[in-house]
Amino acid sequence: MPSPNAIGRFRAARRALEDRLGETSLVAVLLGAEGRGLAERAEIARALRARGMIALIPEADFPSGIGPSLAERIMLTSRDVDLVFLNVQSWGTATELGQFHADPEIAPKLRILVAPEYHPVHSTDSGYLRDLYLTHLVAYGHVYPVDGGRQAPIPSAVSLVAMLSERHRQWKAIRGHRGTKARYTT
Repeated sequence: MPSPNAIGRFRAARRALEDRLGETSLVAVLLGAEGRGLAERAEIARALRARGMIALIPEADFPSGIGPSLAERIMLTSRDVDLVFLNVQSWGTATELGQFHADPEIAPKLRILVAPEYHPVHSTDSGYLRDLYLTHLVAYGHVYPVDGGRQAPIPSAVSLVAMLSERHRQWKAIRGHRGTKARYTT
C-alpha cells in the first residue's frame, strides 16, 4: 500500500500538470482551398477555439489589404505558431505544399490533410503529389487521410485537427513551455 506521503506527492504532481495544461496555449494556422475549403477551415477554427486554442485563417484573420501569401509567410515563420494544417484540395494548395515542405522553419510544424485516394499509403497513384506526400510522410510523419463517408473509417478534418491539436497542447504542457529544458524526450 502506498504511503500517504507518496499519495500526496502524486496529487501535487497531478495538480501541477493540470495547471500547466490550463496555462499552455496552442496556435494553429489553417491553410487550404477557397470556397468549400474555407468553410471547412472556419468550422475547424470554431472547434479549436471552443477548446481554448488560437486558430488562424490567413484570409479571415489579416486585413484585406495584406495579400494572403504575405499573411501566410508572416504566420508560418512566427515562433509562436505551433502547428500548420494544410488541407490539400487543389493544385494551388499542392503548390503551397511544395514550398512549405522545402522550408526548414515550416516543414516540422506542417500537418498535411489529404483525401484517402491521394494518401501515399492508401493510393497506388505514382504522380508528383503522391511522391511529395510520401517524402513528407517519411521525413516528418505528418500526412493524414481525412474525410468521412468512405468504406474505411476515416476521420473528418474537423475531428482529426481537433484531436491532434489537443494532444499537441498536452504534449507541449508536459515537456514545458518554450525556453525551459524539456523533462521528457521523444
